Amino acid sequence: SGATDNNAEFVPADGKLIWTMKKFPGLSEQTLKAKVTLNKACTTQIRREIGPINMNFEIPMYNVSNLQVRYLRIAENMPGYTPYRWVRYVTQSSSYVCRL
Repeated sequence: SGATDNNAEFVPADGKLIWTMKKFPGLSEQTLKAKVTLNKACTTQIRREIGPINMNFEIPMYNVSNLQVRYLRIAENMPGYTPYRWVRYVTQSSSYVCRL
């Protein structure tokens, strides 16, 4: 079974294709195929404008490294700050680039 509630949308003003998934089951793989159609012949200048494809993603409540925070000590008391007793794990892309 694949991801549920998939949605892909092209935003022409930003030149972005935004692909969102509400849920992504474990041990599954997702593929997005997109076709780019140009109005002119593909020249070196147009290839530079299209440029490399940058991908950014965030996976909440998932920790790739399996690093766990078991104990955290706040060394400095700050007035007005109330610490919460939970840790939010999130996986974020740093710099994922695919060259054309």
